[in-house]
Amino acid sequence: MKWRVFDNFSKLDIFAIMRGTLLFLLVGAISIFYLDAFLPTRPHPKHRQLSLFGHDGADQNGLLQGKLEHKDILWKVRPPPEVSRIKRLWLRLAANIIRLDSMLKKEEPPVVLCPKGRQAVLEAHFRPSGSSKFENIARFGFTTEPGPVNPPIRDTVHEIYGLNKELMVGVGAIIYMFVEEPYRKKGVGSRALEVISLIHSIQGCDFTVLVADDDGSGKLLEWYEENGFSKAPKLQECLGSPNGIHGLTMIAPTRRIVPHDCFIQWW
Repeated sequence: MKWRVFDNFSKLDIFAIMRGTLLFLLVGAISIFYLDAFLPTRPHPKHRQLSLFGHDGADQNGLLQGKLEHKDILWKVRPPPEVSRIKRLWLRLAANIIRLDSMLKKEEPPVVLCPKGRQAVLEAHFRPSGSSKFENIARFGFTTEPGPVNPPIRDTVHEIYGLNKELMVGVGAIIYMFVEEPYRKKGVGSRALEVISLIHSIQGCDFTVLVADDDGSGKLLEWYEENGFSKAPKLQECLGSPNGIHGLTMIAPTRRIVPHDCFIQWW
C-alpha cells in the first residue's frame, strides 16, 4: 500500500513538473516575442513639440460633400507583404498580450504599435452602404523608424522652417500611396497623411518626406502642398531621385494629433 501511494505521488509530481516546465517555456517564448514583435513607442521631448509650425491637424477639404472622414474609415497597420505567415501570427499574439496587459493594469492601450522591420503598411478599410463587410480601399507604405540625419536634411529644415542646423531631427518617409479608383478624390489620401503623420510623430520622427511624381502636371504637387508639404529640392539626391527622375522631393512636419473619430487597429 505504501508503495502504491508513493507511485501515485511520483506520477503526480512528475506531471506537475512537466506541466510547470511547459508553462515556463511557453511564458518565456511569449515574453521574447512580446518584447521583440513591435517597435517601442518613442518619447517626444518638449523641444520636439511642433506647434510652432502652425498646423492644427484640420483639413478644410475634408468638410466638402462626398469626402470620407476618419469615422468612415477603419485604419489597419500591417507589416509589409513579404513578412511570413508565422511572423504575422506572432505579431497578433504579441498584440493581444499587450492589450491584455493594458486591461489588467487598467490603462489605455497604445494608440498604435508598428511591427519591427523598418517598414509598415497602412490600410484603409471602408464599409459601403448596405454591405456588412469592410473593403480594403487604399494602401500606404511608410517607414517606421527615423532615418539617418544628413546635411541636406539639416539644410532643408533650416531653410523651410528656420530650425537650427545643429538640431537633431528624426525623419520618416512615405514610400507609396495607392487608393482604389472608386474612392479617389474622396479625401482618403488626406486622412491617410494625417494618420501617417501621427504614427511618425509617435515613433520619434519630426518630419515626413516623400517623392511626388505627377508626370509634370503639377496637380499632385499642389495637393501635397495643400496637405502641409513643401518642396525640398536639396533632398533629391538622398531620397533617390536625382534631377527629379522619379519625381520631386517634399517634406512636412509631423503632428501628434489624434482625431477624436480616428480608430487605428494594430492587429
